[in-house]
Amino acid sequence: MRLRYRLVLQNRAKFVARAGGPGRMLIFGLGNMPYPRTRHSVGQLITDGLAAKFNVHLAYEPKLQSFHGEVLGLPMPGSPNNKRLKLSLAKTKNYMNLSGPSVQKTYEAKLRHTQTFHPRNRRVIIIHDSIDQAPMKISPRFGGSARGHNGVRSVIAALGTQDFYRIRIGIGMPPRGALEQYVLEKLSKEELEYWSPGGEGIERVWEAILKIIEDECV
Repeated sequence: MRLRYRLVLQNRAKFVARAGGPGRMLIFGLGNMPYPRTRHSVGQLITDGLAAKFNVHLAYEPKLQSFHGEVLGLPMPGSPNNKRLKLSLAKTKNYMNLSGPSVQKTYEAKLRHTQTFHPRNRRVIIIHDSIDQAPMKISPRFGGSARGHNGVRSVIAALGTQDFYRIRIGIGMPPRGALEQYVLEKLSKEELEYWSPGGEGIERVWEAILKIIEDECV
């Protein structure tokens, strides 16, 4: 068993050495663009905050059906070879329940030629709101069902797999029977400050992303 495990690690190292070039990661924020700064669009608000953190402009690309920008040459934490990371940031122009095609098109365009030991879908991080977490709480997760989230359900259908990363952003539990109205209400002043560019929440999300990068890209 130890010999087999050692061979797997050696083969992985050889693959990474052959692959060369920068690692790649796609971070995609879900939301309803016609309803900015609402609970349902907190994923897009955070994507804007990450773009501001790295001084990246998100420009609309019709072929991708998304706003997209790239962070180039980002140092990869823990990399023994001083490899650099190319980070794609994106958000959809479509409504939440139609997010999947935008994610799929961006995924194919930006990760299609990525060489990686793991399947490419493990290089995808979806940021979305979650009623299962308290407001301003962050809960990273890999895989699993959509748990009733229409945007995540659309992404699963478009990618053909549940196996991708999610960073769930807590918005709290709505009153019974008031989910649709609740998610389209504006975020509180405290939440907006927390998730806005330069806010503490953006740094916490980035810390969660760095942990995923360490697991997948190094």
